[in-house]
Amino acid sequence: MVSFSSPVSYEQQAKLDKIAKAFAVSDSQLKTLVNGLRAEMNKGLKRNPQGELHMSPSFVHNYVSPKGTSLGMAIEASGSRIRLTRVTFDATGNTALTSTQVFITPCIHKRTPALFFDYVAFCIREFLHTSKLDNSAADDLLQSFLPIGISIGLPVSGECRVDEDAKEDSLGLRGSNVARKLCDAITRSHLPVRVTSITNNTVSALVAANHADKTTQIAVSFNHGINAAYFESLKNVEYLAKNSISDTVAINTEIGRFGSISKQNMQMLPLTMWDRRIDRESRHPGARILEKLVADQYLGEIVRNLITDFMDCQLIFTSESCEVKPISKEYAFHTAYMAPIMEDTSVDLASVEAIFAAEFGINNTCYSDRLVVRRLCEIVAKRASRLAGALLA
Repeated sequence: MVSFSSPVSYEQQAKLDKIAKAFAVSDSQLKTLVNGLRAEMNKGLKRNPQGELHMSPSFVHNYVSPKGTSLGMAIEASGSRIRLTRVTFDATGNTALTSTQVFITPCIHKRTPALFFDYVAFCIREFLHTSKLDNSAADDLLQSFLPIGISIGLPVSGECRVDEDAKEDSLGLRGSNVARKLCDAITRSHLPVRVTSITNNTVSALVAANHADKTTQIAVSFNHGINAAYFESLKNVEYLAKNSISDTVAINTEIGRFGSISKQNMQMLPLTMWDRRIDRESRHPGARILEKLVADQYLGEIVRNLITDFMDCQLIFTSESCEVKPISKEYAFHTAYMAPIMEDTSVDLASVEAIFAAEFGINNTCYSDRLVVRRLCEIVAKRASRLAGALLA
């Protein structure tokens, strides 16, 4: 039987109010942030060595309507998942047929870049066989090789090299020419494919969306990390202005890096003591500061830190039978929990109770505990959504 006789206490409400104030972002702060982002983007277009945003150009200039069958491959930054897609276009260049297969990379194949790309080649071979494309051939030798475009969750330069300071790289690819490594693996495996492009995943989303709707100019990614890409007029890219290949060029902003170098930019971000704690204890302290306020990799961890602070003050989960070890583990509270918790409008907040019982073994939560948890999720999500809006602006 659930008891509602103990609503949020005075002490709990006081702490909630203090946290809400710390996480509040005013319209003035958002305007300052937007101006700061624009200034950094302009610096990057001039290849300013002091700029935080790399604004890397992706030379996607061929807008000829596609035809026939092509392959697409998406590689996560961690290398954990490889997604291969077959796309067949009709005579007008519209998509007529698609099929997709996802491969999970065994840990042993992520130890070195050579092992990883050999596994990538294996995935391509398996996909070709599954899709009955391994025996495809044409009269012309060049046409017998299926074109494959690669999308990777890392910042990639126009020379297909992963940026040297790509701290999110866990495959050891920094500074490597991804195209060469992949082509070498494909050649060793004698696969009938040829690599036509290697781009960052957000740039790939921009180009794909632009193919479907020519008015598309921006693509934004909000998931494990955050990023944005857009089409920039070539005349505004100072270091490319003389290379008039096209009127526009796709720019990968790596916008999540904002606030990582400049103290002035960091001061534009509404950092709290919990954000600084998470940054300090992260794998890459001081890197991608803006991303750590918005990306789903970190939102759940922010909420978990707030919950454990309530626990340390003995303001939540005070029952002696409450098992608190599981939720005390770093990154145990996934961002995916936040949505069902915030959407729980039941009288007794049953979804909140179920999540903590199933995922953390905390079975005896009282109603006030659940109210506090839901409010903490709302506070963190509201700040993230306002900052995400600033990025779009």
